Amino acid sequence: MADARELLTQDRIAQLIAMPRGEAPYVSLYLRGWGPHNERRAVLKNLVREGEAQVEADTGWDDARKKAARALLERAREAAEDLVGRMPAQGRGAHVIFAGNGDVETISLPLDLRDRVVIDRSPYASPLSSLIDQYERYGVILTDSRRARIFEVYLGEVEGWEELSGEPVGPDDRVQEAGPQRRRSGAPAAPSKRGAAPGSVQGGSVAAIGTGGYHGLDERRIERHDLFVLHQYLQSVADRAFRRFRLRPFDRLILGGTREVLPLLEDHLHTYLKQKVVAREDIPLDVSRDEARRRIVAIEARIEEEKERELLGLVKDNLGREGLGTTGLDDTLRALFFGQVRTLIVQDGLTLPGRECPECHFLFQRPQDEQERTPTLVECPLCKRATVRVPDIVDEAVELAIMTGARVEHVNYARDEVAGMGGMAALLRFK
Repeated sequence: MADARELLTQDRIAQLIAMPRGEAPYVSLYLRGWGPHNERRAVLKNLVREGEAQVEADTGWDDARKKAARALLERAREAAEDLVGRMPAQGRGAHVIFAGNGDVETISLPLDLRDRVVIDRSPYASPLSSLIDQYERYGVILTDSRRARIFEVYLGEVEGWEELSGEPVGPDDRVQEAGPQRRRSGAPAAPSKRGAAPGSVQGGSVAAIGTGGYHGLDERRIERHDLFVLHQYLQSVADRAFRRFRLRPFDRLILGGTREVLPLLEDHLHTYLKQKVVAREDIPLDVSRDEARRRIVAIEARIEEEKERELLGLVKDNLGREGLGTTGLDDTLRALFFGQVRTLIVQDGLTLPGRECPECHFLFQRPQDEQERTPTLVECPLCKRATVRVPDIVDEAVELAIMTGARVEHVNYARDEVAGMGGMAALLRFK
């Protein structure tokens, strides 16, 4: 198949993570997408050398598979060279090149990722799994009583920006009736005839009704009309947001605008959307598109941090013999192997070399591997079969969690807290 280049989607990430492991090599090359060309070429050269060293390490491959791995690494290098020649000097973004099964695929990201190369038996997708967790798709509705903006924010970028407007509603726009004549709000009412008592009829017309006369009735009529128009407008905004959600669902919803209008808007939202509201913010409608993006990204970071700390607090509450929680690499990997894990929690960006048993797929870490670079026969602690090295045991754990139906949470904002737990923790289904 010819080289392919596409933008990252959640479906594509899920496909990469779920790709079954085999004995054929697979090259994953992560490269920052900007910077001086000389610097980027030097980084690429070092990554290729690192990849060659991984091929010769204790992988368990025969000569034919090692040759195939080197060929895939060369194809990934060629694709990366082409990208380096067109990289901007400044900016933001990264490219991920996957080479395996005869294909070379390049995924472009609007976010920076660390330069790295991993040669294994399946795609190295742990950093992309982190994006699913940390960068959910947020729907946003900004509105006041006459204008609205609807858009989504995903991976730090604004998508689908749309502007709506309704009939103006407000004191300066009110038009009310006084008898057969229409006049602007605030204009003086026609004077009643001298001596006319409140509520009396003069010349076939009511001179006054209560103490407010026609003016009081008209004010209430205008208020009801304005409220009716406002609700019609907000309903149209809510309907439009729901239609967009059905075409491209988002994970969470942020409402922004004036404090007076937001509760009314929320009343009109479809039940599905009401359940996704996570923030209500006082954001003026005249902010620029970039300022709106910046504010939403900040709100997203705040929500994500709160979610992470709440999750880690739940783990702490469930530690102990009777609790359904575990911390530390060894205990968590063992629970993962036996299918006990309901939610796997890993420190974002953590990379740890380890070992895997090709027979039972048990994962474990062996400190001696840090010093030993030559192939070494190491038995599996469970089935006693020969094991092989894997470049990143965290990535293997994420893949195993997804394959066993567990949820995966990459902790970024509370990174120090999860690091104190050994970089990995879990909430369990059973013990």
